[in-house]
Amino acid sequence: MVAHQRTAAGPAPEVALAVGAFAIGTDIHVVAGVVGGLADDLGVSVGAAGLAATVFALGYAVGAPLLGVAVAARPPRQVLVGSLMLYGLLTALSALAPTLPVLLVTRALAGLTCSIYIPTAAAAAVAAALENRRGRALGTILVGSSVGTVLGAPLGTLLATLLSWRAAFGLVGLLAAVAVLGLLRIRISAPPLPPSAVLERLRPVRCPRVLGLLGVTFLVLTASSSMYTYLDVLVDGSARLALFIAVFGIAGVAGVWWGGAAVDRFGGPRVVLAALVGLAAGFAVLPSVAMTMAAALAVAAGWGALAWALIPAQQHRLLGLHAGPTPVLLALNTSAIHLGFAAGALLGGLVVDAGGPLWALAIACCTAALILHTVLIRREPS
Repeated sequence: MVAHQRTAAGPAPEVALAVGAFAIGTDIHVVAGVVGGLADDLGVSVGAAGLAATVFALGYAVGAPLLGVAVAARPPRQVLVGSLMLYGLLTALSALAPTLPVLLVTRALAGLTCSIYIPTAAAAAVAAALENRRGRALGTILVGSSVGTVLGAPLGTLLATLLSWRAAFGLVGLLAAVAVLGLLRIRISAPPLPPSAVLERLRPVRCPRVLGLLGVTFLVLTASSSMYTYLDVLVDGSARLALFIAVFGIAGVAGVWWGGAAVDRFGGPRVVLAALVGLAAGFAVLPSVAMTMAAALAVAAGWGALAWALIPAQQHRLLGLHAGPTPVLLALNTSAIHLGFAAGALLGGLVVDAGGPLWALAIACCTAALILHTVLIRREPS
């Protein structure tokens, strides 16, 4: 039996775990608001500064399915505290980085460490909850990460405007430290995850349909990231940018809920189709409305809702293939998401530095995803 305890003055386990997820959710999206200042301070191009998002997401993508193998035998509490302490330290070092290469190394390592924390935190929250509250406990972790987008990233953007881009990373490091203190005040007793080999975790990608679904997710997140990472270039004014990011995040939280409900009613393929078409249209009009606040926020709301609604729809379809254990399939989906983040930040940076249109890259990725999606739905039930 799994048992859990908390100290008399300590927080509920899921709340302490969610604070760590909040820090990481803030980190993932805050670069979009600081990339311009980062480039100016370090004397590099905007595209080069965007590599800070690329290497972080790449570290997360690589770590999600692979590092779980290395830490599977360790007690979850040790993994949680250790990974979050390292993450906070690396984020603090990012804030102090004197050059771009130093920043990129710290960001890549930070991505690796938080890829260990999030899945372990989700498993620990479920293990610490009563039988009839496990869904809500898991939801608390997801909400913590989502609120990082809604609240943490805009706050980091404003701090970067008032002080420096370094303050934004300093905020994330402070949040991680607060989460570590919370974790040290609670007791979570859960069995280590069963060990598994790397090849076993990667076995589902041998299934063409699994690979195809992961490909759709990758392409959509590449499209979204290529635009989102360089919002600092597209949206004028720090206050407008912070508000744009906040609206995007709020809509994303709603989109996750809407996407799950819509899948139950309309089926995963239809939800994905609607999201792909809507995203392509939004990316096409964003450059022309970015100077008009109301129109830009409307696009931000639609973009956030559709991009995040697609994720539960894709997860539902992926699990429906029964091609492997649920944790493994979800880890692979997480890798596809963050590989998309990395690819979008990299390709978007190349386009920005070349003076090209970001919207064209995003629409091309959405079109490729739509073609792949069409091929897949012809081979699977709705």
